This record gives sequence, structure tokens and C-alpha cells, in this order.
Amino acid sequence: MSRILAALGLLFLTLPAVADDVPDPLRRLPKDCGFVFKIENPRQFVEGVTNLDAYQGLQQFPQMKEYLDSTQVRRFFQVVKYLETELGGPWPTLLDKVAGRGIAVGLALTTEPQPALLVIEGTDAATVVKAHTLFLAAVREENARAESKQEVQQVEFEGISVTRVGKDFYTAQRGTAVYLANKEVAMKEGLKLAAGKTRESVLDRASLAAARKLAGPHPAAWGWLDFAKIKQSQQAKDFFETTKKDIFQTVIFGSTADAARRADFITLVVDQSPTGYAVSVRLPAKRADLDPNMAIHAPMHGEPGSRPLLKPAGVIYSQSFYLDLGFLWSERKRLFNPENLKDLEKGVEGLNKVLPNTTFGKLLEGSGPYHRIVAANTGEKLYSVEPSQAIPPVAYVGSMRGEQYGDSMDSLLRAGGALAGFQTGWKMSEETHDGVTIVTFRFPEKGEPKFDDEEKLRFNAAPSFAIVGDNLIVGSTPGIVKRLIPELKKESKSAGSPVVWRASGFANGAGQLIASSPEATVTQAILTQGIGLAEAKEQTQKFAGWLKTLGHVDISIDHAAEMYEFKMAWTYGK
Repeated sequence: MSRILAALGLLFLTLPAVADDVPDPLRRLPKDCGFVFKIENPRQFVEGVTNLDAYQGLQQFPQMKEYLDSTQVRRFFQVVKYLETELGGPWPTLLDKVAGRGIAVGLALTTEPQPALLVIEGTDAATVVKAHTLFLAAVREENARAESKQEVQQVEFEGISVTRVGKDFYTAQRGTAVYLANKEVAMKEGLKLAAGKTRESVLDRASLAAARKLAGPHPAAWGWLDFAKIKQSQQAKDFFETTKKDIFQTVIFGSTADAARRADFITLVVDQSPTGYAVSVRLPAKRADLDPNMAIHAPMHGEPGSRPLLKPAGVIYSQSFYLDLGFLWSERKRLFNPENLKDLEKGVEGLNKVLPNTTFGKLLEGSGPYHRIVAANTGEKLYSVEPSQAIPPVAYVGSMRGEQYGDSMDSLLRAGGALAGFQTGWKMSEETHDGVTIVTFRFPEKGEPKFDDEEKLRFNAAPSFAIVGDNLIVGSTPGIVKRLIPELKKESKSAGSPVVWRASGFANGAGQLIASSPEATVTQAILTQGIGLAEAKEQTQKFAGWLKTLGHVDISIDHAAEMYEFKMAWTYGK
């Protein structure tokens, strides 16, 4: 609505919860809710962010200073100051009084748009009444100032006074609770519980209790979705049917779809710790019940779900996952529908004609199920010619099921590189590093390329490959291959994690890359901010240093014993 209303609404949404033995605001949400989200400790959550070194450091940049000086932000802080004056205390104390028992929002899944009810439960009735009165005054004032045609009316539901603004906003206060709704039906259903006309709340839903248990003992916030209701829709039925029949969708997210097919609810979890935050989506889908066809995505006999993440010096991004293409090929007649199988085998016939001393099927069967991707800032100088933009080296590491696969891939990559040389002009060379042969293809520095490359981006790469134990490394530069060789040599075949897909992004490596190749960032600062070269360089170096304070982000997919989990975690930098 208005900026003041939005600011007050934001204040209501950033409120703390207290001890577990006090009344739960979920008891005020009607039983027919299909989605619920509860903030358990939002004050701790918000203060955790504002106290971060990364947050404090962000305020040194002109863009952030401009945002903090914007009308909307200044108005928000003016509202905070006004409330502190009127209610007689600093905002943390006031939030304890106004919403110390938590915040809960519930949505019905029956109509579009969904009726939603937000309940904020405080600990001090007098402060709640006064805060709500100030809120209503701000609504009326802003409505009059903006000359809005939305009428502000007082109505009564279940003997409780309700303020209605137009047709899409309702608010009421009863005791220590404040209610906000987007539809009349949502407010009425909530106030029936408040008036004792209805006894059963969303807390009486068995799957909600199971979702809360799955969320763990102390989440900062958590949510529940009645997925059984959603799966009754025709769109959901069509989706699950398609993923069973379409092998390409199975390859992309088949095991995730299988877990969703078996789950009656979904739990959303926000965790906070002294070292960071994590957001998880959890489904009550046991690993033991995973479809055997999903052996393409998850090992079925106790093997690791993924190999260790590779973290060479200067790492920016590292990924490790399980994908058994050998299983897919060996079971193709059972997994593929007839049409897809016919197209696949026709394409394979063509490939077999150009593959030296092997077949496509043998390559898939010889390839291992473990795959890793890594990007790192190596700082290597590949050519005397500088590309217009620095691109960090990237490497793929794939496991092998035998030496024959390694020999076949060595021959195939050499032959493919030689063939590509007619178009790229690159030349092949070999060197030995730590007892391992590295084959590299380098672009010529003189003459014009036979392909379009005005930005000279090709000079970021000198494609290389090597075989280390049961791993094939294919890298964009020989430097990243060299950095991975000692890591692969020292790890054991049994090392790894039960998690089947995981990736990490490292801000420190990104900061190193910008610091070592600042030209693109400097140019962008000059063009977007209209500043001089010296200021742009200084700002770029500050930005590179700030990035290092962000730590790293980890993303994972895990078919755990009792649940499926997709998780994204942010760990602070030091």
C-alpha cells in the first residue's frame, strides 16, 4: 500500500519468539490451511544479519550508501523512531512485547488467489493494543494523503471489530494477537477460533505435526505444505506421469521427482547458527523406498553418494554428483520408451562409425558414476596475447570403471583434438607433471582465427587432459589440471559423502580473481557510476576484499535414511 504501511508491516514481520511453553500462534490459524510458515526467532535472525562483517562492509560502497539514503529507507527508520517514542522503549524490547510469542501465516489452497491470514502474538496486551492503534492511524493517514479510493471501514466479525481497507486488506486485534488478512473469508475463519466458535486449528493436522518434527529441534523458521492436496491436481498427476515416461526428465531430476511422488507433505526449514544460515526443503521419503530405477542418481549398495569436493588453491566453485550413465545404458530397453529408444540407438549407430577402436555403449559402460566440476583462479599466464575478459579455468573430473576406458578416452581425446585443430589451428603438446602425462592443445598467437572471436576469449584456454588413477581430468588449462593431480592422488576410492549431489561456491576465490584481473570490473564501475579511473580501481579492490568476507555457499541433495533433503547453506567468512 503506502511506504508507511509497508514499513509498519515490515516491523510486524521482523519479530521475535520466546520460550516453547507459551501459547503457539499456530492455534489461531484455521484447520483448512494448506500452507503454514512460522517464524520462531526472527529477532535473532535479523540481528544476525545486521551484525555480520559482510553487511557492515557493504555500507562502504556508493550504491549501498545511495540506497540507505533513499526516501523509502529513511521513512522506514523514521517510523521505527516514531514507534520507539510513542511506545516508550527501544525496538528490540517493543518487539518482545508486540510479538514475543511468534508469527504464523497460513494459506488456503482451495481458490485463486489464496486466502491468507497472518497472526502476530505478543506478550503484553497494552503494548499490542497501542501498537495496533498506531498502525491503524498510519493506514488512515496514508489512505487520505494518497487520496485513495479504497474506503476504510469498521466491520464486525464474530463480535470482534475489524478494519477493512478496500476489498483486499483486513486487520483486527484481540488480546495479545494481531490479525492481518487479504480476504474476508480468511479473517472470518481466524476470528471463529478466537471467539471459540471453532475448536480445531491447523495444529490438529497430523501431517503438520510430522513436518514440525522433520524440521528439527530448533529451527529459526519453518513451513509446512499439504503436498497430498497438491498431488490431487491434474497438473501434478501429469507431471509425475511424464517424469516416469520421459527418460530425459528422469536423467535431470528423476530421483527428486520420485521422492516427491512418495511424500504427502513438504517441510521448509530455516536454520541459524553462529557460523551461518541454512535453508532446507525436506520430504518424508525414505532412502529404502527409492525406486530401483533411480540407481542412475543414487547408489543402491552402500557406496558413497558423491566423491569429495575438489578444493585446489584459488577455488571458486566445486561440484560433485552421482550419475550412473553405465546403468542407464545397460538398462536402456527397460528405462526408455520405444520411441526414445529407437531415436537413441539410431544416433548411437552414427557415433560408432567415427569412434576409434570402441563404441558409444562401451564408453558409457566404462565410465564411472562419480562426476566433479571445479573452477579455480590459477593465475597462470597462457599466452602473450591478453583476452578482453578473464575467464577462470574450469575442469571436469570423471571416475572410470577400468583402464580400458582410460585408454579409449585418451585415444578419443587425442583424435578429437587433432581433428578440431583443422578449425582452431591449435597444436598438441605433452608434458609430465608429478608422474602424470598431461596433453595440451594451444591456440596459435599469430594470424586471425578461423572462427569468430573478436574479444580474443580463446586466449583464456589451452584445453588439457590427464588420467590419474581411476579419474579422467579434462581442463580448460594445464594449470588447473596440475592443481588437481595431487588432490586426486591422495584421496581414497572409498572417500566421499552419502549426499548424491553437492556444490560449493567460494567468495574468497572470486575475490582473488577480481583482484588479479580487475579490468572488467573497473570498466563497469566507470560506465555505470561515471567515476574516474583511480576511484574505480580503488572501489574494485575494496569490492574484491569485501567478497572474501562472504565465506562460502553449499548446496546439496541427499536421499537420507528417513527423508529427502535439498539444502542451501551459507557459512560466514572470517
